[in-house]
Amino acid sequence: MDRRRFLASVGVGGVTGLAGCPAGSEDGSPDETSTKTGSGTGRTRSTSTDPDPATTAPREETHIPFRVGEEGFERRTDDGYVPLTARGINLGMTKPGAFPGQAAITREEYDRWIAAMGEITNVVRTYTIHPPEFYRALAAYNESATDPLLVLQGTWVPTPALLEAEDASELSATVDRGLQRTVDVLHGATTLPDRPGHASGTYDADVSDATLGLLFGIEWPPEVVVATNEADSVESAESRYLQAGGAPAFERWLAGRLDRAIAHEMETYNTQHPAAFVNWVTTDPLSHPYEPFPDEDRVGIDPDAISATDDFSAGTFAAYHAYPYYPDLLNETPKYVEYVDHRGEQNSYAGYLNDLVDATAHPLVVAEFGVPSSRGIAHRHVHGRDQGRHTETRQGEIVAAMYEDIRHAGAAGGIAFAWQNEWFKRTWNLDARSVSGRRPFWSNIETPEQRFGLLAFDPVDGVSLGGTDEEWTDAKRVPATTVTDASARSLEAVRVTHDYEGLCVRLALARSDAPIDWAVTNAMVTVGLTGRSTTLPFGTGVTAPADFVAQLSGPADSKLLVESSYDAFAREFGSLAGLDIDAYRSGDAGFVPVREPVNLGYTVPATDERVPFDAVETGQLRYGNGDPDAAAYDSLTDVYAAPDGAVVELKLPWTLLNVADPSSKRRIQTAWESGLDRTAFDGVEIGVVTYQTEADSAQSDAVALDSAAAGIDRGTLRTTTYEWDTWNQPSYDERLKESYEVLRRSGWAGSL
Repeated sequence: MDRRRFLASVGVGGVTGLAGCPAGSEDGSPDETSTKTGSGTGRTRSTSTDPDPATTAPREETHIPFRVGEEGFERRTDDGYVPLTARGINLGMTKPGAFPGQAAITREEYDRWIAAMGEITNVVRTYTIHPPEFYRALAAYNESATDPLLVLQGTWVPTPALLEAEDASELSATVDRGLQRTVDVLHGATTLPDRPGHASGTYDADVSDATLGLLFGIEWPPEVVVATNEADSVESAESRYLQAGGAPAFERWLAGRLDRAIAHEMETYNTQHPAAFVNWVTTDPLSHPYEPFPDEDRVGIDPDAISATDDFSAGTFAAYHAYPYYPDLLNETPKYVEYVDHRGEQNSYAGYLNDLVDATAHPLVVAEFGVPSSRGIAHRHVHGRDQGRHTETRQGEIVAAMYEDIRHAGAAGGIAFAWQNEWFKRTWNLDARSVSGRRPFWSNIETPEQRFGLLAFDPVDGVSLGGTDEEWTDAKRVPATTVTDASARSLEAVRVTHDYEGLCVRLALARSDAPIDWAVTNAMVTVGLTGRSTTLPFGTGVTAPADFVAQLSGPADSKLLVESSYDAFAREFGSLAGLDIDAYRSGDAGFVPVREPVNLGYTVPATDERVPFDAVETGQLRYGNGDPDAAAYDSLTDVYAAPDGAVVELKLPWTLLNVADPSSKRRIQTAWESGLDRTAFDGVEIGVVTYQTEADSAQSDAVALDSAAAGIDRGTLRTTTYEWDTWNQPSYDERLKESYEVLRRSGWAGSL
């Protein structure tokens, strides 16, 4: 399969201007999710307008297509109920050029995605109601599929409103309406009106027979749980389907919401589905004395506090979001760090899962797990399952291994996060460097939260870093001139272009039918945004309008550096990192490494051990082949060097160049005192010089310049202005990542 061109090239009609972000869509609102569904009959039902209940004749006998048994889910068959293990994927409600709340995914896209998901999963989990096209596409797929795709349907809770209310019971009516809508949607029996940030339309596809269960809620903020318990304003009366007698107020509130959803489905459709609420490590019922941040172990929510009555035969289950690198207790608890898994390897994630499964009498589903294939990293894991900096291949291998861990721990299944890359997402350590209202319009390959998907969206006519001449046809060409008669490989010309991921530069060098000898030939690419001139590093002895320099010295020692007074990392985290702020502010620190933090520092309470602030040099440049169709494909490639030495290609991610939004051309301001405020800019100044290092030190003054684009004039490197048009309509190609192929080929490894 040509993975770079998965089924379609898609042009997305983006929102003009600063596209307003629907309430909460930046922090996990209803918008932030989507759905994947199971075997539907394709039946249609009469519709009604929300919030009126659907008018469908209930079945004479209660219909329970799935239930929770002692060990996990069970499916109803002609021969009775049989076990079913969930192996699923989370589906978001977004694509490039749109926020989730815009519900912009088309029927054709749902058809393609569901077919591809169906090859490797049996469950798709959604966080909120998708557009009607999703349920129609799911029902159509299941009409002919050998194995139906089931939906674990979510109902979101408006996070900002929850935080503002503090006491969750103040949102009871809102949540109950949302759960009722969800039930009616699954039965294809409602019409939802237009509401900002939500899907709407006529829901006429009945997928209730392919609905594995109802999963309600979010990763509950601990302060809300505490406030709800302290207010204790939740009614404690026993309900018909679920009981939570004697439980804290928040568990009673959860039970009440689910009970009303179950009652609505019974009264309207005489049907039951398994039900659960979302939980996560932060609010698990376990005690974590090694967790350094109090809010991460402040309060627990116990799924065992809620149980099904004899009237609810479908049953309840536990559902957790659990990643290996967060919270820090997974890196610090000796019991977990030293745990030996079924492979005979230390595995803190497996250690935690075993404790978690043992802590509940309910069958447990890990409803979110995974790692991203981002260039950047946001958190380390003690055993290497970091939040980011994984190739697509490695991403697939880790997801398969984590699913094995989930099954070996005795869980009822796992739902990997996520189906598609989500361009609108942000990550804590780079959040302040981008324009929030413009994130969906470009691809921030540095941000881990944007790269959890198995489906990638590659820029149409983008640069793949694989030596493909055609990708540079329309690039700006700059001829080079010889500076001195050095023995370095001569630069003949430079081409400059860009795509949604970064600024791209191609060096054409004199041919010798042999790889570049990096011990002899070095190159430096300069990038200027602010218009200020400075002396270039590495002993070149020239000045240029440069805020960044990319040193190309081979796979072992190539890096991006930033002029210190324009260092975004130093401005935001310099004090925590112990930098000489005065030297950075004045620029006296010179050109410095480009970095991003992965840990702000903490003290482990059980031992009083201080774990210091930690950052990675994300400006280090990785050599490889970035073409997904190449046998040696490496998705983290920054630099491609042709085997014959004739071409070197480089892509520099926008975020690392302090470009806060390439689509509207906004960058971080020049003055140190402006912090990370943004300003408009017209273009960038690009310069390239090749040179020969004549001493052991890369910082030595003893270098011999060879050639430059477009020459050197009395000690100043001539640069070329590169500009581009702004955009609001990103065009992209869908591509199944190598991680998808790894999962497909492996069957998700040796799962039980």
